[in-house]
Amino acid sequence: MPKTNTTRHSPIRVALMLIAAATAFGVSTNAAAQIVSPSLTVTPRDPIATLSDQLINRLHATQQDQREYLAIVLGKVKSGALDARLVVAIQRYAIKRNSSFPFPFFERAMQYEAAKRGVKLPTYHEVASTSRPMPGR
Repeated sequence: MPKTNTTRHSPIRVALMLIAAATAFGVSTNAAAQIVSPSLTVTPRDPIATLSDQLINRLHATQQDQREYLAIVLGKVKSGALDARLVVAIQRYAIKRNSSFPFPFFERAMQYEAAKRGVKLPTYHEVASTSRPMPGR
């Protein structure tokens, strides 16, 4: 009987060949291709975060009092008393001063800059002392 040339491949080699073949034929392992679109009609949100979202997230405003203070600052921006570019610049300054806990630096610099422009802005402690208590506090 003549010998036949049967080559045995190791499991690792077989796996590598399958991956190479899948890549060559354009099979993607990207999970985004597997996401099914929702059956409900959803209005797409603007991919750019609002100024409110940016301030809350980047300044680590986790307490309700801090968010109320930021809402007052945003109210001054919407009324035109403060420029949005100024608020973003002060936010960046505060993050550079202390990236772990930038909120106090933001509040202090915001007080200073608002006073320079003649805008009355309450301190964070004034906002915290007059805010409604949260359930469970």
